[in-house]
Amino acid sequence: MLRLLLLPLALLASPLAGPAQAQSFQWIDDRPVTVCPVAAGETQPPDFTGAECQEMPLGQVDPQGEHFWMRTSITPSEALRQGLSPLGFYISGKASSRVWINGHELESNGTPGVDRDREVAGLMDAVLYVPREILVTGENTVVLEMSGHHSLIHLHAPMHTLGMAQYTNPTLLILGAYWPSLITFGVFILALVFFGVVALREEKWEGPFLLALLAAVAGCQLFAESARGLIYYAYSLHDYRLIGIATGAVLAGLLLVAWLLQRFSGLSAAQRYLRLGGVVLACLVIVQLSPGFDAKAGYGFMTAALFATAWCGLWSWQKKPGALTYLAISGGFSLLLLLFQGEFLDFYFFYAFAGLLLFLIQQQAAELVRTRREKRAEAVRADKLELALAQARQRTAPEQIQLVSSGRVDYLATDTITQFKGAGDYVEVHLEGGKTALYNGGLSALESDLPPTFLRVHRSHIVNTAFVSALERDASGIGRLLLSNGQEVPVSRRIMPKVRSALAEG
Repeated sequence: MLRLLLLPLALLASPLAGPAQAQSFQWIDDRPVTVCPVAAGETQPPDFTGAECQEMPLGQVDPQGEHFWMRTSITPSEALRQGLSPLGFYISGKASSRVWINGHELESNGTPGVDRDREVAGLMDAVLYVPREILVTGENTVVLEMSGHHSLIHLHAPMHTLGMAQYTNPTLLILGAYWPSLITFGVFILALVFFGVVALREEKWEGPFLLALLAAVAGCQLFAESARGLIYYAYSLHDYRLIGIATGAVLAGLLLVAWLLQRFSGLSAAQRYLRLGGVVLACLVIVQLSPGFDAKAGYGFMTAALFATAWCGLWSWQKKPGALTYLAISGGFSLLLLLFQGEFLDFYFFYAFAGLLLFLIQQQAAELVRTRREKRAEAVRADKLELALAQARQRTAPEQIQLVSSGRVDYLATDTITQFKGAGDYVEVHLEGGKTALYNGGLSALESDLPPTFLRVHRSHIVNTAFVSALERDASGIGRLLLSNGQEVPVSRRIMPKVRSALAEG
């Protein structure tokens, strides 16, 4: 797999090399290698003639828990030997290693040792500088001392590739295969923030919370998948990366199932999570039985996707709105995995989930808009009802308001007041018969004591809507109210929409 990842960028290994200097990798993968155990105290390569030495393909070399010598050869092309850019020897695998080419020792990748305590774990993907003067025409002998005592789990194929090319950062070469998937990382961040905020603000929080978790898991899995192209890491961490990829794939499938159950099943939380527990057990069994971590991740996810597809099929048969859409989506996940297998977890998985999350963001946003509109409509209906009730009370049992002036307290029936007008530290009260009176206080303090039939239309005017006969508006946006007693009251441009809405409700 790694060879396939490196190959597209091998011709561009040096960013400064021109087209004529572009060089391809020289691989050792297809050549036989000879492996001999390291004798006690042995620090230099042996002659590889002992009876305990074995010849095998590189793919069968297994340094996990072992310490041995390995000999092979490489035939660099003339262009590679005569080029101007520095050369590098590339090692990808779960091992620490020292390297000799034609008897000349290169720098080491970690420190091989007879046991864990005497080994320093090397990088999973390393490049060692190769001086051109040590190379010869034709075959060049390559010897490696290798050990792998820091492995957490035993992999079937721990060695990925050996080769020679222009010297460059191996993680950048690997990143070239992953960057199309990294584009989706922004979608996962967006979905995490969006659904996280919705979960915190809305009463129905469970669905958005599950989707926020799904986005977080997909983002973490994307990081684990592409980590080999983003950071240098010791081969001892490679096992954790594989565990993270497999765990993320299965968790993503389970969260998808949990969300679909919450969205369509109509069951209680206890019933839903009991069913989800059954899916978890099925996934664990499949993961345990699957060989290799690619299979564990792929088949574990597919198990959850198949459960999701089956339930969506049932809900579609029950004609639940929207279920058919998710039948196509969940079935599509399984189909992609069957069609693309190894490439699914590298690429298609992330684009499929990014597309799903973008679709769900659009759906959730539309739902939020509908909910806000419904709430506003309910608020308008409530305001209309309150105003109608207030007007009815005013007709049958009008409220009285207490006003103070020069040590005297007056109680006025609110149904006789047409408007209040601010006059500095005083309030000018206009009554139905045309009389006016001046009282202490300000409009703001007075406004909170008035019944809903009174509406503030200007910073200096509060009117009784029961006496409004017309609302006029000029081209500048400023308006005026015509009262039934012939008075005119200005309406500010800023408050005009509120006044128009309130009068329409009345």
